[in-house]
Amino acid sequence: MRIFADQIAAGLRSRGHTVQEFTAPVLLARLAKYHQSFAKWLGYLDQFVLFPPLLWWSTRVAPEGTLFVFADQALGPWIPLIKPRPHLVHVHDLLALEAALDLQPFHHLGPTGRLYQRWIRCGFRKARFFLSVSQATQVALVRQLKQRPLLSEVLVNPLHCRFRPLPAAEASSMVNQALPGLNGQPFLFHIGRNWYKNRLGVLAIWAQLQSLPNPVHLVLVGGADAGMCQWIQKNSQLKCRLHLLDQATDTLVLALYNQAAALLFPSHAEGFGWPILEALACGCPVITTARAPMTEVGGDAATYIPPFPLLPDAQRDWAISSADTVRMVLELTPAERHELRQRGFSHVNSFQRERWLSLLVAYYQHALECQSSS
Repeated sequence: MRIFADQIAAGLRSRGHTVQEFTAPVLLARLAKYHQSFAKWLGYLDQFVLFPPLLWWSTRVAPEGTLFVFADQALGPWIPLIKPRPHLVHVHDLLALEAALDLQPFHHLGPTGRLYQRWIRCGFRKARFFLSVSQATQVALVRQLKQRPLLSEVLVNPLHCRFRPLPAAEASSMVNQALPGLNGQPFLFHIGRNWYKNRLGVLAIWAQLQSLPNPVHLVLVGGADAGMCQWIQKNSQLKCRLHLLDQATDTLVLALYNQAAALLFPSHAEGFGWPILEALACGCPVITTARAPMTEVGGDAATYIPPFPLLPDAQRDWAISSADTVRMVLELTPAERHELRQRGFSHVNSFQRERWLSLLVAYYQHALECQSSS
């Protein structure tokens, strides 16, 4: 969200607008910088005790014509403080809130998490102007609101310019240096560590592909959790073709997109689905879930598989059928692969930054005019 907020600020300043950023001060947390657990609790005091009066005062002294923008709906606890002033809330995903309400079958929160998510919802329900990053997120938002908003539009995220095709030799050199065990072999790529990424589903599909004459490798960016560690231990014979990276630099991720045979992204859910867009921009084929917002971001440039089933008995059949789909992508002819790449390049043109910025300014101006006249 810090990157997203910076992107908004930089874009608005480039169009001649004045931007002032408000964040919770780091004051009390500094007192315990060598004791992280204690610092966390002092940080909560910074956010929930010191910051609210500062924000409230800012709304009182801000000049007329100021629009207060919340870069994430998770900032809901602070929204009531600025409700009387022109405002707008960006909505990225409501997956944690849905988990708190038992609407996400693959994830559940504890009592404190449930309470916190309800607090967030109580706050953002006070807002009247929203921009969602996908139609799926917009639909989820409407389900959680008590009153009809004055503005609720979809503004898809812009593609960062760093995601682009690289010269094959350059990408290959970076990947081989980071992962010498690949030894130039084809690999599937997956990135992400959240529960909704369905990484056990990734492993299940990949395991079904090991019967190929030349078994494909798998590169995962995002540290292994307990469930993955158990899977790897149970399937230890596959470890030689599994490559786990806890962290990866932006340049290495770019190279992996460029070198991968395909991005395997069978998410349970997403707010937007950044890796889909990033992969397409790099010319990497995408295999993802046939469910919004993955279908929104992938359009006709991605290949789709069914959502992961709830019943354990159906999950093996899902992995087998999904692996057949992946195999078809891996066996595309050079001409077919080129056509798929070009379709992806054409699709990502609708996610360009300048178009996003023009729409952003227009929506901000609309929110400001509507609230100023009411």
